[in-house]
Amino acid sequence: MKKLKIYSLVALLFAVVSGLILTVSELSLRWYTLWGAQEKSDHIIETDFLPVCSKPNYAGRFWEIDFKTNRFGFRDEPNLSDVPDADEFRILSLGDSIGFGLGIPAPDHYTKVAERLLNDGKGLDQREFRIVNAGGMGYSPSSYYVWLKHVGLKLKPRLVIVEAELCNDISDEALLHWSIPAGQKFPDAVVGGRYVVSWDGRLLGTQSAGGFFFEKTYLYTDFLRRILNLRARFASPEAERPVGWQVFYSLGFDQTLLTRERVETGWHHLFTSLEATAQLLEENEIQFVLMILPSRYLYQKAGQRTQAATAIFDRAIEMAKERNLPYLDMSEAVRAGGGSELFFDFAHMTVDGNHVLGEALGEELRRVLHLKTELTEADGMMPTEEGTP
Repeated sequence: MKKLKIYSLVALLFAVVSGLILTVSELSLRWYTLWGAQEKSDHIIETDFLPVCSKPNYAGRFWEIDFKTNRFGFRDEPNLSDVPDADEFRILSLGDSIGFGLGIPAPDHYTKVAERLLNDGKGLDQREFRIVNAGGMGYSPSSYYVWLKHVGLKLKPRLVIVEAELCNDISDEALLHWSIPAGQKFPDAVVGGRYVVSWDGRLLGTQSAGGFFFEKTYLYTDFLRRILNLRARFASPEAERPVGWQVFYSLGFDQTLLTRERVETGWHHLFTSLEATAQLLEENEIQFVLMILPSRYLYQKAGQRTQAATAIFDRAIEMAKERNLPYLDMSEAVRAGGGSELFFDFAHMTVDGNHVLGEALGEELRRVLHLKTELTEADGMMPTEEGTP
């Protein structure tokens, strides 16, 4: 009995000392991380159905742009009523950091450019077209579907736009997990992935299976990055990597996680969730437009990256056709507007790029909604009657 007490005390002492070491290490690493950070990255929360979601009623700065969110977590949008006014035609725009408008002033984002186009010269149509930017950093098509099920449909949109950029979305979807209720085909929640909310409420770029507290720590993230960076030194030969590996977005350390199997899972998640979104919206008599964006790689000099990005884009167009998804191919509009000059990086677009997207999107929405521009005799034509959707 005496020996048992001694062993118990030793075990307890070991646990206390280990706990103190881990706690001090965690707090030290947190201090070091925040000390070198330019921005707070505390703009997100975790929900029951999404690993990251934009924080409501937030004011902060990201990519040197100040922004605020409303009670729904929408960037620089007013506090919308739950139900649109009688004269409001509400459109929800869903997207990731591109859809959010990373590095872009809100008035220059493609949603607002398209909104102005719809409302300017709308002729006899007395409705007010409102395109609500519901995009968020770290989101993906699975997130859009789940969010619509839990929140979005309650806002009574008449039309939903989904932004998709393949090089980013496929690798995001490849590392996510779906929580699918028994007897159902589509997810009720998205779990894990490369972004989590840390224990102190900040965005961490990591790799999470979901549901484990240690995944929310700075220690785990740092340890994981070191292990995966070491693994990258002994990565498989190029021939064994997935097709298009050169252009799939990664955080660097997690690139070797994008195996062929996972990338194909990403394709499956991407288009299954888009198909589910289209079905969900149709059941609720809501129109749907999928906006497929090109990456910068499509407009660079011919090479492996350009070939890979082109093959990915072409495959996505074919898959959209096979599933009868109403899509808008933005590649030619971007090419005509300036091509690679319209990008900050491989995917995020400049102010000029957003204006190109917004104008093309606005014209597509006019077509979908059967709107015609009213011209006067001074323009050389008589006014035209407006159609109704």
